Amino acid sequence: MFKNFKKIAGAMGLVAAVVGAPVLAQETTTLRFASAFSPMSANNRISVPAFIEAVEKASEGTLKIEHYPGGSLGKSPVQQLSMVENGITDIAEVVTAYTPGRFPELSVFELPFLAESNVEAGLAAYSLYEQGLLSDFDDLMLVGIIMTGPYALSSTDPIADLDDLSGKRLRVAGPIQTQMASLLGATPVGNVPAPQIAENISRGLLDGAMMAPGNLYNFRIADAAKHHMWDLKLGSVAVIFPMRRDTYEKLPPKAKAAFDTYSGEWFTRVLGEGLDTQQEESKAKIRADEEQTVYEWSDEQVAEARALLQPVVDEWDKPNQDGVNLYEEAIKALEAVRAAN
Repeated sequence: MFKNFKKIAGAMGLVAAVVGAPVLAQETTTLRFASAFSPMSANNRISVPAFIEAVEKASEGTLKIEHYPGGSLGKSPVQQLSMVENGITDIAEVVTAYTPGRFPELSVFELPFLAESNVEAGLAAYSLYEQGLLSDFDDLMLVGIIMTGPYALSSTDPIADLDDLSGKRLRVAGPIQTQMASLLGATPVGNVPAPQIAENISRGLLDGAMMAPGNLYNFRIADAAKHHMWDLKLGSVAVIFPMRRDTYEKLPPKAKAAFDTYSGEWFTRVLGEGLDTQQEESKAKIRADEEQTVYEWSDEQVAEARALLQPVVDEWDKPNQDGVNLYEEAIKALEAVRAAN
């Protein structure tokens, strides 16, 4: 009987020891967030760090995100998507214009005179993603999106009217910008990554560029092209922040919940607000610089240019092979965003 008591007491002591033992800390998952662009851009300086801070805090120690701006994981903007798909990084800043044929529906936002700001364009684009109207996302999760723009014109020579654009070699990104430049009388030049625009202008290989005013200093374009015209809203170019779905699925539950809260609409809004602020600051800086000239076109001049660009819109304002008119859907999404804000 005494022996049995000792066994029971020993077993109870073992249980007490296990129950009383401190719970081991949950393992932390580390993700890499890459960007080929400057650490001083609004995205890398403000928006991405805000997202990382929010997600890490909400994950309660189960997630750490390492930020690699400035091309420290891969300098080529063209390679960022493949870096995600090949596991070199987990999330990246991807300019969709550098991957022709991928995410084709997002090109609808490159149409002229559609969106007025980065916030509304980004939220409208994310709405199309949530509705399942964007292809190529079967294996990718859209962490956030920006539609950087609206694009405008910067040149080494005056841009007082349409005649000033005749024959000018303008850097463009993608087929829609190529078509718009041609319709405006300019000569489109593609395959020039944004970080190389200023150098190509300085060497006389380009006369100017279609570029969002907010990026004129990030890419040093304002140092090389000092004539600007912002009255033509020449569309917005998609920049997505994708992550592989299998990477997301492997996250600890609390890390997943953090992503569910702060990816998507929250991150997209933060990105858009950062770029809209950067855009206004860049415009103000250019206007205050005596070496820079900003041209303002009359309503008649804008209407003339808009009529020239209408064929680009007409190509999209019809049902696609799935019976969806993406132009109409984009307008509906933009109107919904404007009504909600």
